[in-house]
Amino acid sequence: MDSEPPKGDDLQRLLVTMKQDVLARATPRRGPRRRRTGIAIGVVAALLLGAAGGSVALGLIPGQDDRAAPPAATATPEPRPTRTPDGAPVVDSPPPTPTPTPTSTRRPFALDDPGTWTISGTEVGPIALDGAYDAETDDLAATYVHSPCYALWDPREPSGPSGEAPSLFIVPDGSGGISGVDIAGLPRPAAPTTAEGLGLGSTLDELRAAYPDLHYTVFDGAAPEPDPADENPYGVWTTTIDGGHVSFHVTATTPVNGIWVSIQRATPPTEFCG
Repeated sequence: MDSEPPKGDDLQRLLVTMKQDVLARATPRRGPRRRRTGIAIGVVAALLLGAAGGSVALGLIPGQDDRAAPPAATATPEPRPTRTPDGAPVVDSPPPTPTPTPTSTRRPFALDDPGTWTISGTEVGPIALDGAYDAETDDLAATYVHSPCYALWDPREPSGPSGEAPSLFIVPDGSGGISGVDIAGLPRPAAPTTAEGLGLGSTLDELRAAYPDLHYTVFDGAAPEPDPADENPYGVWTTTIDGGHVSFHVTATTPVNGIWVSIQRATPPTEFCG
């Protein structure tokens, strides 16, 4: 059915009705507004209290800048274990070998057998060259007789266990000590020897092989000899043993027929009883 739009008064009444309806809808009710306002005030108060409490709490908690810095710990480096390369053989280090204590080369000896006496730079058997003359010669009575020549000691008769002993010239130094000992005689088993077994009867070549420092020394006041191996009677071949002099009367053609041992001098005196 067709309807025509309102006109005139009808249109005016319709517009007034619509306006009233719109105003009625837009105007809020007072009751609910109070509730919403109270809720809003409570929420705001709670937020303010929470913010204030949080501020107080934050004030009680020290900030990062207020905290004391912990002491810096010093790291101790740990030793790194030594690694053996893969495939390399493991070699155990041997225990250190203790240094052996030096032992004397002096042989045991018997007072009545000069063949057991050892010649060093400081001793001839029982005779210590740095001792007193009387104390070092009082044990020789079993084998030797003191000659009227103060330095000479002759072998007793009969001979000792190894045969006839050589003569000894034990030279005093003028102050109660010993200047040196000279062993003289032919090669014989009863004569003292060095620790290398050299003595009366040894050759110049044997001495040179045993003592690399062997050198020729002329007697005091004698003229130097350019060829000491050529039967020169004015010198001796000298080596140093234990800090003392051991000098041999020997040439290239004549074996040792005398041995001088002294701490004080390398050559024997030219006279023993003068």
